[in-house]
Amino acid sequence: MGFVERYGAAFGRSKAMLLRMSGLLAAEQEAEGAWISDTEGRRWLDFGSFGVHLAGHRHPRITAAARDQLGRMGLSGKILGNAEATRCAEALIGVAPPGLDQVAFANTGAEAVEMAMKMAALSTGRAEFAALRGSYHGKTAGALHLSDTYAVRSPVPLAAPVHFLDPGDLDRARRVLARGTVAALFAEPVRGEGGVLPVEQTHLAALREICRETGTLFVLDEIQTGLGRCGRIWRSALAVPPDLLLVGKVLGGGLLPVAAVVHSGTRLGGAAGDPVVLASSFAGGALAGRVGAEVVDLVRQDTFLDDVTRLGAAARQRLDAALGADPRIREVRGEGLMIGVETASPGIAGQIVLEAAKQGVLVSFCLSAPQVLRIYPPAVIGRGDLDRGLDTIAAALTAVPELPVPATT
Repeated sequence: MGFVERYGAAFGRSKAMLLRMSGLLAAEQEAEGAWISDTEGRRWLDFGSFGVHLAGHRHPRITAAARDQLGRMGLSGKILGNAEATRCAEALIGVAPPGLDQVAFANTGAEAVEMAMKMAALSTGRAEFAALRGSYHGKTAGALHLSDTYAVRSPVPLAAPVHFLDPGDLDRARRVLARGTVAALFAEPVRGEGGVLPVEQTHLAALREICRETGTLFVLDEIQTGLGRCGRIWRSALAVPPDLLLVGKVLGGGLLPVAAVVHSGTRLGGAAGDPVVLASSFAGGALAGRVGAEVVDLVRQDTFLDDVTRLGAAARQRLDAALGADPRIREVRGEGLMIGVETASPGIAGQIVLEAAKQGVLVSFCLSAPQVLRIYPPAVIGRGDLDRGLDTIAAALTAVPELPVPATT
């Protein structure tokens, strides 16, 4: 039995079918920087990875810290305090907006979202939530309810409704939150899975002000956008300080899952920090803490953030020059190395993903907006490799049929 057949037997035929269509018939085996290699020696540029690998695969500094920590302690005994988890929490607090002075660790971004939901409900005594349209906050039962295109898929009902708001519709936001029943409003500064759709800072600031007026907690989900992805340490948290700040993806350094909720102990009160409700067997371990602290120290450097800004601007310019005049492409947009290419249809985006994979570049489409390609190169990529990958994506469009020309009368 070949690898793809084994893969299909273990994970389902639909996943195996995608591998066959892309010509990905061997298993990934090794990765470094912007490159992934398979068991047959073929190499791919990784422009996908769901936004995890901003520092690339096996960044030498992060990997060295992890190896050193594995020689000492991996997880935590959970009875004593852990020095590495404390160091990571202090690092996060050090780059967070003033007033966010406590940290609760989780394993994944979805767990951090669920944790924030519990903290908000305990702090306010309210059971309802609000989120932005086009948002995505994870696939666990509660987090699914905050993602408008996926909310109906959650098999577990919430005790109270979730209200979805358009970022610019402040009148509706004010009406919904004025009822005094919403515990927290969750907002992604750039709605990643919704199509890489940036939200204006002025809209976020206005929403936060409405939250203040109505006793609603304001949660910024910077799991995708934070820790440098958009060219600054936070896309919005310093400009529009939230009550709870969600962190993940990049925090694990491309080595392991790490997430966190950075919050205001004063604003939330003691009930929100209930150790029984927030306890985790695995979150807050020594290895995760050591890696997370190393990541924060790396991405906060001006040189790292400057690279993200410079490479991101060059990438968007190159894509726009190559694709912008094609009627099958609607828009190239994004911030830093969080780039979306909106096509005319999900079918066009899907064909580009498949063709690019055949040519050695891995990209994906947005889960809630499948007509949008999600292009997330790592900050450690060389300019030559970046240009090569972008040119391959542009060339992949040639395999897509032209749009029909409207008939003239």
